[in-house]
Amino acid sequence: MNWLRGSSAEREPRADDSDQEPLLNEDEHSRRSSQDEETTINQTARKTAPRRRIVILTVLLATSISSVVVVTVLLATHTLFPKPEHQTHRIHDSPIKNIVVLVQENLAFDTIAGGLTYNPGIDNLVNHTFCNPVNVSDPNSPQICAKPIAKNIAADDPDHSIAGGNQQVYGTDHPDLSIHSPSMQGFVTEQIRAHGITSDLSRAAEVINYYTPEHVPVFNALAENYLLFDRWFAAVPGPTNPNRAYLTSGTSHGHGFNDRGFDVSALPQLSIFEQLSAANISWINYSNTTGFAPDALFYSWTARNAKQNIKPIHDFYRDAGAGNLPRFTWINPECCSYTSFHPPSPINMGEDFVKSIYEALRAGPQWNETLFIFTFDEHGGFADHVPPPENVPPGDNLPYTEVAGDGKTTTFHFDRLGIRVPTILISPWVTKGAVAHAPKKEDGEYTHTSILKYVAELWGLEILTPRVEWSASFGDLIEKSFREDTPVVLPEPAIF
Repeated sequence: MNWLRGSSAEREPRADDSDQEPLLNEDEHSRRSSQDEETTINQTARKTAPRRRIVILTVLLATSISSVVVVTVLLATHTLFPKPEHQTHRIHDSPIKNIVVLVQENLAFDTIAGGLTYNPGIDNLVNHTFCNPVNVSDPNSPQICAKPIAKNIAADDPDHSIAGGNQQVYGTDHPDLSIHSPSMQGFVTEQIRAHGITSDLSRAAEVINYYTPEHVPVFNALAENYLLFDRWFAAVPGPTNPNRAYLTSGTSHGHGFNDRGFDVSALPQLSIFEQLSAANISWINYSNTTGFAPDALFYSWTARNAKQNIKPIHDFYRDAGAGNLPRFTWINPECCSYTSFHPPSPINMGEDFVKSIYEALRAGPQWNETLFIFTFDEHGGFADHVPPPENVPPGDNLPYTEVAGDGKTTTFHFDRLGIRVPTILISPWVTKGAVAHAPKKEDGEYTHTSILKYVAELWGLEILTPRVEWSASFGDLIEKSFREDTPVVLPEPAIF
């Protein structure tokens, strides 16, 4: 396309010397020119004029056609007039070509990471006393303090509704942010109320106790060898499916509990799965769910257009071993009795499942270009000592209302984040043993929709919702140097 950049002389074909116009105007001819020479020149000019016109017209026509083609391409690719939607700052030359996301169930950060000691900078319960009153409304109530004695199988499944989260975080079913602060003092009170505990306070304490590295050797090894976030918040201070909807579309479309709409593909919003398909980026939702719809099938678009992208979990192991994983892999665990960590799932069985996913990826031929994101959908009602952020942008303008424990209704506008959950970036392209606190290079917080923000940046996708736009990306945590020291095998889970 030199003709777009060059001079007019470069655009036009050169004529032979015999076809050139005289360099001097007629009144500037040399006096030494004879009359015969002038006659010859004039005859040559008359002969070559039509040829020059044809050449010029041909070049102009070609130029016009090419210009139309260029403008058409620019319009088609939205380069000339970009769409008004939010565009991302695309990451170029990233070593990450494949993303794998595993979202386990229902543990707070302090529950599983509260006892980690490999890095003194972790904001956990090591050298930190965290207590809750038995009755948060009684200033003289006895206190129950967190201890590193959590059980392999939790005796109770803590309340993890939005109303329950209100009580856990604010000590009231109806928080008024102008009055109430997120004291994180209501976990034990809510546990006692939810399960009718009257005298066995050790049973109530299970909601605030935590694990040591010896209890969770798989999680500890992943954190030690890769990058742990100690300030990553769930998207919603409530149950599983609204959080999984935020994880995959940046909003729950006003859903605040695990209602039937999720199981019948009733969610109408644009999801990451539809977005990836439109961009011709391959994806598969590998599912081990039992009695629940896998996350991609929350959406009506998936049910109509992409059921073939839902695969059983055993296909994941086969595809990982053969190097046939798609560019975007989403994994649903079983729920809620065996390998998901959701009570009454044993912790050791959840660890064994995570170990199997990691080792399949590590042994596969795609490992060198893979980012494995391991997180939990929500806190599951378990205690954490770090208050979640307030006044954050919701995914949309649809509120949710439910009946609280006191029998009154409470409305949530999705303008607060959920409780901290453990999240690890796993890749040969992250720093060994690093701990990410609050974002350093941008506003917002690390939260579930940070995954969508990073995916948009990596592959040049549009931002799905205002929550995604606000969320911090972790793209700056991906390094440029490849690590050769990543473990091939993780420790065996502990039975305790």
